[in-house]
Amino acid sequence: MNNLNLFSSIFIFFLTICTAEAQWIQQNSGTNQNLYDVEFINEKTGWAVGDGGVVVKTTNAGTNWVNLPNPSPSLSPNLWSVEPIDSNIIYITSGKDLIIKTTNGGINWDILNYCADCNSAMIGIFFLNKDTGWFLGANKVFRTFDGGQTLDSFYAPWFTNFEIYFKDVNTGIFSGDGRVFKTTDGGMNWFDTNVPTGRFYMFRKISVVNNKVWLVASGDPPVFYSNDFCETWNIIDTIECYPPAVMYSVAFADELTGWAGGSYGWLFRTTNGGYSWIKEETSGDQRFWGSIYCTSDSIVWGVGGAGKIQHTTTSGQTIVNIKTQNTYIADEFELTSVYPNPFNNQTKVNLSIDLNAVYKLEVFNLAGKKTDEIFNKFLIRGTYETTYNAGNLSSGIYFFKISSGNKYKVKKFVLIK
Repeated sequence: MNNLNLFSSIFIFFLTICTAEAQWIQQNSGTNQNLYDVEFINEKTGWAVGDGGVVVKTTNAGTNWVNLPNPSPSLSPNLWSVEPIDSNIIYITSGKDLIIKTTNGGINWDILNYCADCNSAMIGIFFLNKDTGWFLGANKVFRTFDGGQTLDSFYAPWFTNFEIYFKDVNTGIFSGDGRVFKTTDGGMNWFDTNVPTGRFYMFRKISVVNNKVWLVASGDPPVFYSNDFCETWNIIDTIECYPPAVMYSVAFADELTGWAGGSYGWLFRTTNGGYSWIKEETSGDQRFWGSIYCTSDSIVWGVGGAGKIQHTTTSGQTIVNIKTQNTYIADEFELTSVYPNPFNNQTKVNLSIDLNAVYKLEVFNLAGKKTDEIFNKFLIRGTYETTYNAGNLSSGIYFFKISSGNKYKVKKFVLIK
């Protein structure tokens, strides 16, 4: 066997192992009802809720999901959100402004709020601790400092609202149809953060990590990003899919790794903070993704249509460009390495070019702002190395982006001074 064939065999063997281990696994939810939210308190214990008053719980990472009887089916059966504080205290919201709570892991439930004549829903929930939290509904926000026994009501300047988040007792945000609102006084007053939509988008979920916020919208979904807790916004990418999807869910494990899912079973993953997304392989499951939750950058759950629950312990499985068992089809270009990384002022960037064309190598910061252009020129097929001096940049996380036409690749680097 010559060296080329040996290399191909080793590569395919390695790829096969990675593909077999990195995957999304279907879990048995025990229901065919749509599921809209999933939350975990650790890698083993979590809850999911949905239509028909369905509340399911797992204590073994989803090997088994147990249905928990609760009072919602006779009051308002469409459950929207679940917020577990610990293994005993869980809050759930529904239509008719229903809020229920358990303090013993779902054995018994208390009704904290219910409006039989209301034609609105309480959807979002967020708690800083077991006592201090907020509930988001149509034109209203409820705040509690005593675990829901007392609910202070404030006006929310939008009717179709979905998710709420607070970083401290005063500062919070919530998402609605095409808007994100912010408060600095604990929810008493809200102002529009002016997401640069340009047209109508639906924001079902928001994801927050270290004051950085991501939104993924509907229809050839643009990704909106804020690195200063919604003081300013940028559009950093558009997730391309056909037919155009409505993105119902987004979840980031850290500042780089996240997932977005929506209609038609579309699921995408990013490893560079949302600046580019790759479609995940989910075994042809076309049920929608209603919610995604990650306990780390590798352990993730997603729930959705008709009782769908999928789980991965290896970040998932992206679709690879392999056409035969014996041939590896390389990309047209690649950022193969950045070394050293992290670095102080100077590093080497290695490129692999498989197609003669004009290429541009640029530098972007976490906010998506271009900070430098290294070259913009015609390159012939081959490998290249260029030295980059970042003396004019401050310490932080940046991205090299190589592009040709409408195609591009991105690689993160960390500058330490």
